[in-house]
Amino acid sequence: MEAGSNFPNNGGSLHLADNFKAAWNQNHLHLIIMPTEKCNFRCVYCYEDFKIGKMKPDVLSGVKNLIRTRVPTIKSLEINWFGGEPTVALDTVLEVMETAKSVCREHNVYLRAGMTTNGFLLTADAYRALVDNYVVDYQISLDGPAEFHDTTRLQANGKGSFEQIMANLDAIYQLPIEAGEILLRLHLTRKNEYVLNDFAQWLEIRYGQDKRFRFTLQPVENLGGDADLSELVLENQERGWGENSHPVPSDEETSGMERKHDDTYVCYAAKANSFVLRADGRVGKCTVALNNDYNTIGELKPDGSLSLDEAKTARWFRGWSTQNQADLACPAASVFL
Repeated sequence: MEAGSNFPNNGGSLHLADNFKAAWNQNHLHLIIMPTEKCNFRCVYCYEDFKIGKMKPDVLSGVKNLIRTRVPTIKSLEINWFGGEPTVALDTVLEVMETAKSVCREHNVYLRAGMTTNGFLLTADAYRALVDNYVVDYQISLDGPAEFHDTTRLQANGKGSFEQIMANLDAIYQLPIEAGEILLRLHLTRKNEYVLNDFAQWLEIRYGQDKRFRFTLQPVENLGGDADLSELVLENQERGWGENSHPVPSDEETSGMERKHDDTYVCYAAKANSFVLRADGRVGKCTVALNNDYNTIGELKPDGSLSLDEAKTARWFRGWSTQNQADLACPAASVFL
């Protein structure tokens, strides 16, 4: 068991035939786990409702037993931590990862894990503990410099979050750890579009010498919720960025800016070996359409078994029969029609 560079490609920029093999590979298991659906932030564009709290003991037992049951039958295990905010339930994350680490080591199964986090509680100590348990990849969103970020990525108490996130990133930057990736997701909005290029340059100067750090541009989208996002969301034709003109430093050879997915991208939700495990024990496929009934395909039992609705589950794989790239890139669009 090791954390390395040969982990199976879960995102999907392979040729379609290779993507098909990866999506139905019974030797690989991909789990997106939500240890809590509460969050310490109230980002203005968030689509979640934060109604479900931390995993109860029976759900936590189910997650660990699922790993214990499935690991002896596979060759690689990928875990992605999501929320809510997963660092709010750091003890749950570490408990599961300690189990995964132990079982994968016993059966010589490849293990790698990542986390989508707002970064506010990702202190150097938390990061070190997570990396020690194979959580090596991170995605952290930034909405530009403090004067922009602190108007959209607010703490639950209404205060800004930029200063603490940057302090954590600076502390992590100083750690002599080389494993994994820290992907800084730069949100493009109507309000920050004219400063994001300079901000990307600033980040590149600050962290660009550390090969763990990468950067990606993502326009803010309206993914649900009650907020009026008309002052933030850019229409496609309004964006001043061409296909290859994301805000990157002039030296693109050494830039950490990530490019867009190519036209063979396959969403995790279209993969037969990928599941979302929610904090209340429900099993889903998509982390965006959380409250849609079609996204609840089953239940995780305390013994680790998955009780799945076969008809609901099958709808998520429609793209493989239609060979429609849109159905594969975002199966939720066709599932909910």
